Amino acid sequence: MERTRNLKLNILLLTLVSGLLFLACSDDKKEMEPMPVIETISGTVAFTNIGARAFVFTAVTGSGISTDLNVENAPLTLKIGSRYQFINNAGAGHPFQILGIGNTILLSQNNVEGTLEKDNQVNYQVDGMNITFTLTQNLAVQIAPYICGNHSSMSGRINAVN
Repeated sequence: MERTRNLKLNILLLTLVSGLLFLACSDDKKEMEPMPVIETISGTVAFTNIGARAFVFTAVTGSGISTDLNVENAPLTLKIGSRYQFINNAGAGHPFQILGIGNTILLSQNNVEGTLEKDNQVNYQVDGMNITFTLTQNLAVQIAPYICGNHSSMSGRINAVN
């Protein structure tokens, strides 16, 4: 009787330990779940250029985005957590880039790969001369100026706000 009881306790203990090991090794943990990817575009900005001197924003639609229109290299304000589309009417000779602190390229329209282009939450996409991305908190804390990938004088400040 005592031996049967000890055997049942050992089996129960082994079952509990096995279950705990299974849970500890499981990939199905809540903190590991990715944040949902934002697909809906909140705001759109179209821009062109003045030679190799400046980008000029020509139209803004939607929410979470503001700038001065028809001003050379105007500052751009974007709301964190929103998704944006940039329509580059300046052409392929003026690839739009978003730089980070220390001039690291975070997002780039040309053949240079930015460090956050493969971030699933940023969900960076290039479609011809249009780029689309989500301004995540991770991108916002690193963001510095926008710039033309070919002309350093075509540059302006990006402000990320909550």
